[in-house]
Amino acid sequence: MESLETLAATPARVRALVEGLTDEQLSWKEGDAFSMRENVLHLRDIDADGYELRVARVLDEVQPSLPDVNGAKLASERRYNEQPVAPALDAFAAARARTIARLRAACDGDYARGGTLEGVGAVTLWRLLELWQQHDREHLEEMTALRAKLVQR
Repeated sequence: MESLETLAATPARVRALVEGLTDEQLSWKEGDAFSMRENVLHLRDIDADGYELRVARVLDEVQPSLPDVNGAKLASERRYNEQPVAPALDAFAAARARTIARLRAACDGDYARGGTLEGVGAVTLWRLLELWQQHDREHLEEMTALRAKLVQR
């Protein structure tokens, strides 16, 4: 399934975007936007605390209520810009791989299962995958633009 392949490829794409950057470059921020480091840690936590749990609950429960994850709040509380990138990349890849494996094991009918996502409303597993891909796409675009600025500085 194409959407699963796209989602599965994201950790490698993120790793490539931060490869070769110095600690200073990884932490550099422009205004309120996330640094490269913050993007990596955000993606790690959104996968582990958000999408991995959401997918599991949709597959295991009947119409679960799925909480939102406040990424900006987590970045501040967990002090993302002070954490190392390498373990975050590994944890991100591991969380993503677990969830993709679970989705690959699901039957076609499971993708119509649903729940209620805070701030969004009723969602099916298919819709969660679309939202997840959109989230990845936005961060990959942001990180690509940021990397271009960093290597030109």
